[in-house]
Amino acid sequence: MNVEIANRLYELRKRYNLSQEELAEKIGVSRQAVSKWERAEASPDTDNLVLLARLYGVSLDELLRSESVHFPEEGVSLKKENYTRTPVEIFPENADAEEIYPQRSAAANVSPKSRVSGYEKFMEKLEYGLENSMEKLGRKIESGMDKLSDRIDGRSGRQGGLSLFDKTFPLLIVLLFAAMAVIGLAHPGWTVFLLIPLYYTFMAAIRRKNPMIFCYPVLCAFFYFFCGGIIDDFKPRWSGEWYGFMWLVFLTIPLYYTGYFAIKKHNPLIFCYPVLCLIIYLGMGMFIMHFSVHHGEMWIALAWIPILASIPFYYIFITHFRRKRK
Repeated sequence: MNVEIANRLYELRKRYNLSQEELAEKIGVSRQAVSKWERAEASPDTDNLVLLARLYGVSLDELLRSESVHFPEEGVSLKKENYTRTPVEIFPENADAEEIYPQRSAAANVSPKSRVSGYEKFMEKLEYGLENSMEKLGRKIESGMDKLSDRIDGRSGRQGGLSLFDKTFPLLIVLLFAAMAVIGLAHPGWTVFLLIPLYYTFMAAIRRKNPMIFCYPVLCAFFYFFCGGIIDDFKPRWSGEWYGFMWLVFLTIPLYYTGYFAIKKHNPLIFCYPVLCLIIYLGMGMFIMHFSVHHGEMWIALAWIPILASIPFYYIFITHFRRKRK
């Protein structure tokens, strides 16, 4: 689609204070379709062009031509039964130049002294430039949020797009970090920025019913550093044990993904059982050593034998029963 036509569709919608969702509902299309029209990524078909022209009270020629569009003073009708009204004419066929351009004849009768001063012209240009720049910035932000919505939704068929909370969630995280910094918790407070990918991937995982979309490694990092930072501030003598022990949480990452596939495919052989053995071996060893160095050393020296032996036993056991079922 022509970029000028896309801009006109955007201007018409904004002129009558319609959101993309409201416009899409009125003409019976998706919000993503309206967004693509206004980004010149797609073109409305003939039926939709007719509906848009009737909705805004303009002709198809006015909707598609490159000059600016005349906006009817009475505004746009939001009632479906009023879409069939004929487009308004901009000028009568027998109109003369003074009727079409009354400002020219009025300007001719103004004395040179009463005309607008250079400063006022400058302020008008400045005001127009600021308004135009801010409108372009707003359009870029809206276009960016629409693209983000399309990427998150994918082909899930979601019609509503991002909610207001979805769009402002990163700003809320910034405010949360600022509040934590004010009360002296800036060290663990920086970890709240990790909640941004966690939130969006969690919502996408729920909509698509696919846990693989969820950013589990970021959750592990948030848990490790946030809790560690809290311990640093309130229980400094425990921080060394936390960081020395809880790094094992990162070993649960392959367990999360292989566990999901094992359940989905009904095949326990996919599950990363050796990593689970490593977590048990190291985790129990460090836990026991915390209470008794002697018993902890005994665990480290002896426990690797049965744990290591359980790995081939696991795969042999699973394979045997899977073949028996077949």
